[in-house]
Amino acid sequence: MRKVLFGSIILMLLGLLLQACGGGDYKEVVTIEQKGIKVTILSSDGKIKTGNNKIEVRVEPPKTIKELYFYMPPMPGMDEMRDAASLEEVEPGVYRGSLKISMDGPWQIRVVFEDTMITKDVFVPLSKATLAGGGPASTAHGGHIMVKPDKLQLLGVVTEPVGKRDLVKTFSTVGYISYDLSKIYDITVRADAWVVDTFGRFEGEFVKKGTPLMRVLSPDIQIALDELRLAEKKGDPELIKRAKEKLGYLRIKEVVRSPVSGVILEQKVYEGGYVKEGQTAYRIADISTVWIVAEIPFKQVRYVRKGTVALITPEDDPENLIEGEVDYIFPEADHMAKTVKVRIKAKNRGITLKPNALVEVLFEVPLGEVLAVPETAVVDTGRRTLVFVEMEPGMYMPVHVKLGRKAEGFYEVKEGLKEGQKVVVKGTFLLDSEAQIRGLYGTEGGGGGHHHH
Repeated sequence: MRKVLFGSIILMLLGLLLQACGGGDYKEVVTIEQKGIKVTILSSDGKIKTGNNKIEVRVEPPKTIKELYFYMPPMPGMDEMRDAASLEEVEPGVYRGSLKISMDGPWQIRVVFEDTMITKDVFVPLSKATLAGGGPASTAHGGHIMVKPDKLQLLGVVTEPVGKRDLVKTFSTVGYISYDLSKIYDITVRADAWVVDTFGRFEGEFVKKGTPLMRVLSPDIQIALDELRLAEKKGDPELIKRAKEKLGYLRIKEVVRSPVSGVILEQKVYEGGYVKEGQTAYRIADISTVWIVAEIPFKQVRYVRKGTVALITPEDDPENLIEGEVDYIFPEADHMAKTVKVRIKAKNRGITLKPNALVEVLFEVPLGEVLAVPETAVVDTGRRTLVFVEMEPGMYMPVHVKLGRKAEGFYEVKEGLKEGQKVVVKGTFLLDSEAQIRGLYGTEGGGGGHHHH
């Protein structure tokens, strides 16, 4: 009995000794080869997983490890993480100890030596099989989706780095040309008069400045002239002064001419007719500048301000772009059409813009330099807006983002991403489908309301 007990103790001690000497209990998990150094990490069960891991590290050629740790960079809503191994050198270039990993996900292994550092991006849980690309084309781990590298091109997954862009919001609408109501002139006389001639003028005619409109004879002026002659004959300075003042007020020329170049909107006198004091004989609109009234959809109104530049394209001359400027935004909205009217003032060189004609109005509003992602990167789950961030080739995480304005095929990113992060811009449909199947969106996923921009 004593011999059997003694033999068992000897076998146990031999087993412990073999384990301490690396007698085949550690299985290779990952190898890092950089800068002429090869580091192999082994574990007692052939895996690195969340929780405690018993590991062995081999360095070729033998070098002193100052530190070995797993590093996870900061992500939206989470600070950076750093899980360090506790190691002891058991022989030159061979270390054993423990490593506690705090969570599944993308990590970077960092091995620090006196003069250099080598790294490798991995995903925990980690094993030689996962590194070899075994398993299905895509799998989900701890909120991430993994796609085998050799399947990326086949599935059409393409990424781009998030960066800042000078965006210009461009949209167009329809408008119509109106007279500039601040440049409409009424032609009147200061005394009753007979109209002797109208020189063939007519409504709708374009007349240049100085064009004769009518020839008139005024009895009141003749009376005023007679009063002046009588005052001069009497030699009364006060009467003479008053007579001259009256003539100065009543003074109308025999031929009345147009004060501006424009269109005759109204003609209210004819040859042989009579025009009374203050009566409008002609109404003329100066069309050297015009107003364009455009209707802006509610969603676009926020981009338009007083002074915003617009490009006007006449229907009969689509190659001609005329620049105008918003000078008024009407305070009333059209709830049926869901639009707001704006008024654009434009110079009408060559009388290209014809009043009452329809025109296309193009707005190009600079939004400034903003962090932006292509619209093809965005997935709308119905409750949240997501993009897929590439943690390493083949490894993608759905990230909630807050988006701002949309322009030139890009969305402004207000929250959720940092410059330089890579996002999936093609193949989002595949990843979104996988995320729904795996339940990565929580209770909101799985519905049929997803929208891919």
